[in-house]
Amino acid sequence: MKRWGFPRRRGRILAAVLLMAGSCAVSAAGPGENELLVFQTRAAVSIDATGQPTDIQLPEQIPEVVASLVRNQITQWRFVPPEVDGQARAGKTYLTLGACAAPVPEGYQLAIDYKGAGPGAPRPDGRPPPPQYPVEAIKQQVGARGLVQYVVEPDGSVTLETVEFKPARSQRLFQPAIEDWVKQLRFMPEEVDGKPVRTRMRMPVHFERRLRGAVAEAKAEKPECMALMKQGDDQRPMALDSPFRRLEEGG
Repeated sequence: MKRWGFPRRRGRILAAVLLMAGSCAVSAAGPGENELLVFQTRAAVSIDATGQPTDIQLPEQIPEVVASLVRNQITQWRFVPPEVDGQARAGKTYLTLGACAAPVPEGYQLAIDYKGAGPGAPRPDGRPPPPQYPVEAIKQQVGARGLVQYVVEPDGSVTLETVEFKPARSQRLFQPAIEDWVKQLRFMPEEVDGKPVRTRMRMPVHFERRLRGAVAEAKAEKPECMALMKQGDDQRPMALDSPFRRLEEGG
């Protein structure tokens, strides 16, 4: 996890811009000098046949002071390029990133957390919109946790493969909501050698309210920024067979 510094006044401006843009995901405290600003974003990245990122595009909501630091970090990473007929090929993928701006005596430090590569969701934070909570389940005050596996097709549409719910008896209530949700999902597919490709995805889905103590418990176990950047990862889509794999030693 890399860190960069920027002045405290610029950090306050950064926080305000991110909050207005809706990019802020979690805040450790209310507005103030000691606030930790945590957000998630995605980056559209072109990768050449050697595994070098060559073009990096970030959502326009991200202030340039942050975007330049994120791009600088991504250019230092290396990926295993996909192969076609035994030859390495260039392509395009979408990275999901976590970031945390932490106050330090001389200003702020920005930490970047790599979360994975895969198709791109249209929202700036790289997540698809959540499914609708079934009305009948709300009436019955019933919750459930599900694991959804689907395929992002080359045209960006989604094909549902499997759904598993716990408890299993919740399947009847929540299965229709997942099926309707998947029909509406659209992604930006990954590309290999200039052609869009299929990518299999897995995503946990929780139909329940978050526990208020989750952030506090995480902070007790890990450094604050890293702990907060992990919040929500249990409901993040994950690519199972993305053609791009980051070389960890490159980051």
